[in-house]
Amino acid sequence: MCRAAGPDLPSDGAIQRFHLLRGQAFASSTYERFAGGPARERRPDAAPGPGGPGPVAGLSGGAARRDTGRNKPRLGRRRRPGPEPHEYVAGGRAPGVGAQKKSIHAAERDTERVVALRRLFLEAIQPEDVTRFVFVDETSINLTYCRRYGRAPAGQRLDQAVPLHSGPNVTLLAALTPDGLGALLSVNGAVNGAVNGDVFAAYLDQVLGPTLRPGDVVVLDNLSVHKVDGLDDIVRKYGARLRYLPPYSPDFNPIELAFSKLKTWLRTAKARTRDLLEEAIRAAAEWVTEQDAKNWFDHCGYHVQ
Repeated sequence: MCRAAGPDLPSDGAIQRFHLLRGQAFASSTYERFAGGPARERRPDAAPGPGGPGPVAGLSGGAARRDTGRNKPRLGRRRRPGPEPHEYVAGGRAPGVGAQKKSIHAAERDTERVVALRRLFLEAIQPEDVTRFVFVDETSINLTYCRRYGRAPAGQRLDQAVPLHSGPNVTLLAALTPDGLGALLSVNGAVNGAVNGDVFAAYLDQVLGPTLRPGDVVVLDNLSVHKVDGLDDIVRKYGARLRYLPPYSPDFNPIELAFSKLKTWLRTAKARTRDLLEEAIRAAAEWVTEQDAKNWFDHCGYHVQ
C-alpha cells in the first residue's frame, strides 16, 4: 500500500522503526511476566537479527537443554480462571507432594441439610450394636467383564476381544454382615427396571428373611424401591427392624466395597454366558472373607473388631 508523506505525517521509515521498537518492548514485557524476571540483555557480540539471542544464550550443553525443556516461558498459555493453586503443589517445593487421584463425592452431601442428617444418623447409632447391622443393596453386572490391565512388552498396547453387545444386564441383590457376603439373588435386567417394589419385597421375605436373627438391623439406602409400603412389616416378622442411611452417603455403606471386590473377581472370571456368570458370582461371594467384611465395617465407621 502506498502512502503520501507530508509535513504533518511521519515517513514510512519512522513508522517501521516505531513498530519494531513496539514489538521489542512487548516481547520484553511478556517474557518478564511469564518468566518472573527481566529479559536477558542482548550480548554485544551477538549476530544481528530480528529476534536476537534466545533465553538460553550463553548456556552450553546440558544446561541449555535443561533450560529449554523446563524453564522456557510458555507465552501462549494462560491459567484458567479459578482459585489460586496451592503454592506447594504448584511449585513442587514440599517433599512427598505430587499428583494424586481424587476421591469424588456428590456435592449435595455438603449441603446444610444433608450434613445435619449425617450427623443425626451417627448420633442415633451410637447405642446400637453395629455387629448386628445387615447392609442390603443391589449392583448391576453384565457378560462383558474383563480385567482392565494386563502384561505386555514395554511400549506395546495389550488388546483383548470382548463381546460388543453385553446382552441383558443382571442385577445382583446381596446382604453384607460382619460375617461376610450372603443372601444372593440375581435378576435379569438393570437395577431400575428389574428390581421394583414387589421384587425387593419378595427378596426380603424369601431370601434375606430366613437368614436374619432377632435383633438384627437391616440397613438400606434411599433408593425408591427400598421405601415401598410393607417392608418394615416383613423385616419385623423375622425379629429385625429397618434403618435407613442418610442421603448421598455411600461412604456409610460397606457393601459398596464388597461389590467392588466381587466385580474384581468377575473381571478375572470373564463369564460369557448366564450360567457361567452365576457360577462366578457364587465363587466371588466366597472370595469375600469374614476379615474383609470386618475391615469394611471399620472403614465406614462401624467398629466391630
